[in-house]
Amino acid sequence: MALNVITEVNARLSKATEQRLGLPAEGDIWLSFEAQSGELIRALPDGAVVLDLGGGRRCIYAGEVDPPGRLKLVAVDVSPDELASNTDVAETLVADVAKHIPVPDASGDLILSRALLEHVDDVPAAIREMARVLRPGGTALHFVPCRFSIFGIGARLLPFDLLLRLTMKLAPWFREEAFGFKIYYDHCYPSALERAFRDAGFTDVRTEISWSCDAYFTGVYPLYVLHALYEQIVRRLRIRRLAAYVIIRAVR
Repeated sequence: MALNVITEVNARLSKATEQRLGLPAEGDIWLSFEAQSGELIRALPDGAVVLDLGGGRRCIYAGEVDPPGRLKLVAVDVSPDELASNTDVAETLVADVAKHIPVPDASGDLILSRALLEHVDDVPAAIREMARVLRPGGTALHFVPCRFSIFGIGARLLPFDLLLRLTMKLAPWFREEAFGFKIYYDHCYPSALERAFRDAGFTDVRTEISWSCDAYFTGVYPLYVLHALYEQIVRRLRIRRLAAYVIIRAVR
C-alpha cells in the first residue's frame, strides 16, 4: 500500500514536469497510430477486408467501422484461446503470421497490427506473407515497440519474471497480460523494418518515430528525469536506431 502511494506521488510529479517543460509523452505516438488506423478504415469501400494481425481477445478497430458490418474484420492470432473471446470480428483465424496467413492471395485491403511484430520470430517472412495477401494498392500499418529501446534492451537482457515484477511494482498502470507472450524484437527498429517492407515489394514506405517511453519510469521520479534527459539527447541527435516506438506504413 505504501509503495502504491509513493508511486502515485512520483507519477504526479513526473506528469507535472512533463507538462511544465512541454516534453514528448509516450502516449503521443499511440494516439497517432489510433488516428491513422481509424482514417484508413473509414476510407475503405463497403465490403473491404481488414486483417487484424495479433487480433487476440478483441478488435480495437471495430469501433471505427460505421455502420457495423460495413467491412469484413478478420482477426489472426497464434492463440486459439485468445481468439475464442473475440466477438468483434466476422472471422477468426489461428495462425503464425511468419509461417502462413490463411487467406487467399491478394484478398485483403488493409493489414493492421499493434504491438505484435516484436513477438514474431521472423519478421521479414511475416512481411512477405502480408505482401502476398494484400491487394495491389492495399496498405499495411503497424505499431512496433523497438529492439534498441530502453525497455527492449531490458527485456532481452534481464530475466523475464524479474522484469515483470519490477514493472508491475513501479508502473502498476500496465496490464500484466500485455507481457504474456515471448519477445524476439527481430528486425524491430526503423531501418530494418523499412528495408524488409521494400524487399517484400511494398512501396511508399513511411515511418513515424518516438524515443519516449516515459510510462515505464513515471512511478520513480529520478528515473523519469534520467529518461527525459536521455530521450531529449537521442531525439535531438535523430538516432533512429534507438527509437522506442515506430509506426510503419507501407503500400503494396
